[in-house]
Amino acid sequence: MSRDEVIVKGRILRWGNSYGIRLRRAELKKVGLSPGSEAIVRMAKEHSRVDLSGLPAFKGGGPDDSVRHDELLGRARAAAMRERKR
Repeated sequence: MSRDEVIVKGRILRWGNSYGIRLRRAELKKVGLSPGSEAIVRMAKEHSRVDLSGLPAFKGGGPDDSVRHDELLGRARAAAMRERKR
């Protein structure tokens, strides 16, 4: 990605008979765009991702650590899927 490109994640909104994505001023300013400027937009469907950064790390190497870890991962994935459905 070059200096004149920025990746923006947005939600598709319905505006009357059309659809659009709102772009934050700071993101536009970053690449030197202003109202009325022409831009190229590349679109891609977001793939489902689960943020596991909040899960605890296990220490000690107990025999059931891997079982507990899998259980926690399963719970986190189920919670993320429920959140996506809202």
